Amino acid sequence: MGQFRIYLDDELQCATTSPVLAQAAWNRASRDARVAEKGGSVRAYEGEVTVAEMRPEPRVGHPWPDGRDHQADLRDVWESLLRVLEQQGLDDQALTSALNRFGLNTGSVKASVQDELGGRTIPTAAELVVLLDAVYQEHQREPQA
Repeated sequence: MGQFRIYLDDELQCATTSPVLAQAAWNRASRDARVAEKGGSVRAYEGEVTVAEMRPEPRVGHPWPDGRDHQADLRDVWESLLRVLEQQGLDDQALTSALNRFGLNTGSVKASVQDELGGRTIPTAAELVVLLDAVYQEHQREPQA
């Protein structure tokens, strides 16, 4: 995989080998109101190949134009969130308990996004909000030092 470069007009916004970082930069640049109003453009390159060029639209972020790359979705958000929460000392058992106390019957947070065929299911935005609210509620229940 080559290096991705995202330009807003002629200003480099991002140079990376990470498709997810390139997607975030593209989405942000493609909704830039200032450049849209003056008729500028956003361009994406992979290596020396132009992947896409378009005019930004205010408040409308456009999806990554190269369908060959994995598109970041809520599965990726879920996995990233679980890594951060685990780093903060909240393992699957703690998160599962928090969700159950919050009111969402859960056997395992990690297993809740796995299907019977061994693949990953896509969690909903509502599940992410409930997980975050459950963690927040647990934090509020802890005695303050």
